[in-house]
Amino acid sequence: MRDSQAVRPPRSRPRPAAGRAGSTRRLHVRCSSVLLRAAGRTEEDGTRDRLLVAAADHAQLAGRSRRATVLRTLSVRQKAASAARGQQELARGLHALRSGEVINAREALRLAAVLFRHSDRADDELAALLHAAEASWTAGDRTGYAEAAERLGGHTAAPPVVRDYYRGIAAALHGEHALSVPRLRAASGGVPAADGRTHTLVHACRAALMLGEVSHARDLATRALARAAAPQRAAPELLGLLALVELVADNYARAASHAGRGLEAALAAGRPNAAAQLRSTLAMTAAVRGDAAACRDHARWALGTAQAHGLMVPALLATWSLGRLDLAHQQPREAVERLRPVVLGESGVHHFAWRLRVIPSFVEAVALAVAELPAPARKRACRQARLILRTLEDWAAVNGDQRARATALHCRAVLSATAAPATADPCFDRALALVERVGSEFSQARTKLAFGMALRRLRRPADARGHLRGAMLLFEACGADVWAERAREEMRAAGQAEPGGGPRPRYPACLTPQQLRVARHVAEGRTNREVAALLALSHRTVDHHLRNVFAALGVRSRVELVHALASFGGAPPSPVRYGAP
Repeated sequence: MRDSQAVRPPRSRPRPAAGRAGSTRRLHVRCSSVLLRAAGRTEEDGTRDRLLVAAADHAQLAGRSRRATVLRTLSVRQKAASAARGQQELARGLHALRSGEVINAREALRLAAVLFRHSDRADDELAALLHAAEASWTAGDRTGYAEAAERLGGHTAAPPVVRDYYRGIAAALHGEHALSVPRLRAASGGVPAADGRTHTLVHACRAALMLGEVSHARDLATRALARAAAPQRAAPELLGLLALVELVADNYARAASHAGRGLEAALAAGRPNAAAQLRSTLAMTAAVRGDAAACRDHARWALGTAQAHGLMVPALLATWSLGRLDLAHQQPREAVERLRPVVLGESGVHHFAWRLRVIPSFVEAVALAVAELPAPARKRACRQARLILRTLEDWAAVNGDQRARATALHCRAVLSATAAPATADPCFDRALALVERVGSEFSQARTKLAFGMALRRLRRPADARGHLRGAMLLFEACGADVWAERAREEMRAAGQAEPGGGPRPRYPACLTPQQLRVARHVAEGRTNREVAALLALSHRTVDHHLRNVFAALGVRSRVELVHALASFGGAPPSPVRYGAP
């Protein structure tokens, strides 16, 4: 017993402080080693950097100062490597944004932003994020643009105007319009006079444009162009922005001038994506003039580049311009078929924001085309147009854009003239009152023309003539020749010759104005039923007029009619299709 008691181990005693410290140091060394191995396995630069810093901290706590220094040096080198790679990705993304596929640009710029963030390069990260947002916008990527807007809205290196703009965008994309509009207003009016930074002025311009403050947007875009650090390099994009501002303002001559200069600069600098944007703007201005050859040429070129590089903004503008050309040449059914997929987002050409500006053209095309449809199809088309129009009306009500509200009232009046003609007068009166106060000459002329056409179809030619004459003069003032000619035709149909002093079209003296209208539409390839729908006449009346035309001109077929009118300057000798008379 004594022996066993003699070998019994002593009771445990508290370890000395030195023993606990050694255990803690060994634990820190083990943690540092584990973190270093984890850093070697990870492929994500930011995670690797954080692991190296943590490993260095544990080495320092373990008393391994030299090891901590080495690990911190590795972390610094890792940040430098991330920054260098970020610069490479930024350059690659900018090249793709200007000359290549915009989706590739977006991904490269997003990666550059992440790399800059991991290397603590806030200004470079901001630049990459701004370009990534631009790529998402151009690609029509709503989700990517919303993500970029949320990041930029809280970025500490961004100027207040840029933060306000993207906070407003993020709120709008989430349907929070009560929060969006105040932010956009702050961005629009928040640029100090001494602030000459181009990206600040550009974002303020975009905010003003969204709110319908067109004059202010023009001033901001002009300031951005004047103060660009490298005017020659920035000219294509800034001239493109200025051209878009004038396009929204319906100042098509100015838009064509800016876009023409920008296109020259873009082609000289080798920037096909900017050139596609400018070509689509030129296509729109040509459509308003009624220059079919120029419109189709610019639109074809813009669509070719846009489809190859995923550029949704120029693709949508080019498609919209072709739809407006259809309207200018009185082909509403073609315009409906072209524009419906755009406003519904059912085609490869789509954009979550620009589709709002296409809605008025689509609604007007529907109102003109439904006369050719049977009653059930007519009701469905009008119902669809009213539902789509409500989107524009809701936005105009939220942001207080009086120009958009005037356009929405114009569309509502046009639909009323089709569905319930007796109720059209008050709708047109409200639209005219607002568009004369806030609209352009072109928008005023369009509303007057639509009102005059509705009155003439209601058999009120005396009331129609005043509006039609005003429309013709306004169209002439803004260079919309094809629309001015259309107003003249409506005036002749309402029983009044065009005012003296303007150019008079040549036509056979043996034809009445109404017979000439019928003959021209038939010569363009329309069937008698289509002509009846366009002119608000019965099918039998069109047949009667066409027989008289054939007799007066001594022709026996539609092909002969084309050549007969061409000899008077009334129609080109290029028949499209022919139906039975």
